[in-house]
This record gives sequence, structure tokens and C-alpha cells, in this order.
Amino acid sequence: MHPATNADTISLPTKTDRRASAFAAVVAAWLLAVAAAAVLPLHDTPLARVALFIHLVSMAVGFGAVIMTDVYGTLWLLGRRTLGDVVSLAVAAHTLISLAVGGLLASGIALRPDLTSPLARLKLGLVLVLMLNGVAAQRTLHSLRHTLPLEVRGASIPWDAFQRTLAAAAVSQSTWWGAIAIGFLTNANRHGG
Repeated sequence: MHPATNADTISLPTKTDRRASAFAAVVAAWLLAVAAAAVLPLHDTPLARVALFIHLVSMAVGFGAVIMTDVYGTLWLLGRRTLGDVVSLAVAAHTLISLAVGGLLASGIALRPDLTSPLARLKLGLVLVLMLNGVAAQRTLHSLRHTLPLEVRGASIPWDAFQRTLAAAAVSQSTWWGAIAIGFLTNANRHGG
């Protein structure tokens, strides 16, 4: 019998480990942003203006990329695009969406959200859900890419894949639209609108 070597005792991360790490990273980033918004005294008006600009640009870029990805996913479900089309677009959009969400989190700190407000708390909850849904959607797409032919579309999509894709798009749209609506209402209330 041979003594155990380091190679025998070191195991590579499993798919479940990587998935859990991605979800943990998202939650950690969200918690960091919320904690920073609660404790950092950012009352600098020019900084707030820059932060608002970054927030709006990030929202436009991120939400635009999300809309395109969700539209392509819906067209795939309807048989008008292939899985390969959706994968190609999602791979390109993923970086934009990730950078935009990072911009939203970072700039949101300087916008001094009222963390005692139920609407602000709801918005923060929606942002967390949309981030977690983004990770789950990426994992679902990765899984579909490796289990289905890239030419599959419409009626030939397995029911489970159809349901998961539709659910991810529904959660995506409802959380983005909800967070945007709350942001609009909050800003209107702050400025006497």
C-alpha cells in the first residue's frame, strides 16, 4: 500500500462547489454594497451627480443587454431562434450585464438609499434576486448547451428546459422592471415629483 500523496488528497472543485461559489460571491457583493451604503457618509453633491450618471448608464447598458437576451430566449422558445443563437448572444451579453450590475451596486452606495424605507428595502431585495437569477440563468444555459443540440428550437425543446428558460426570463423581467420602477418613484419623491 502506497502512502497518500497530495494529489490523492486534493480534489478538484465540483460543479456544485462552483455553483455555490458563484451564488456566494453574488450575495457577498450585494451585502458589501448594502453595508457600505449604510455606513459611508457620502453627502458630496458632485459625487452624487457622478454616481447618478453612472447608475443611469449602468442601468441602460445592463437592462438593454438583459432585454436582448430575454427576447432571444423567448424567440428560441417560440422556434424562431436556435439554442446556438441564444448561447452566442448570452455569452456576449454576460460581460456587459455583469459590469452594469457592478456599476449599479457601486454607484448605488453614493446615491444614499434610505435603508429604513420599505420601498428601498424592496428594491434591494429585487436587486439581489435579479443577481441570483442571473447566475442561475447562466448555469441553466451552460447546462443546456452541453445537453442539447445547438440547432434545437421551439417544439423540440424538452419541457424541463422550456420551463426553466421561461421562469428565468420571467424572474429577470419582473425584478429589473420592479427595481427600475421603485428607483423612479424614489427619485420622484426625493425631488418633490
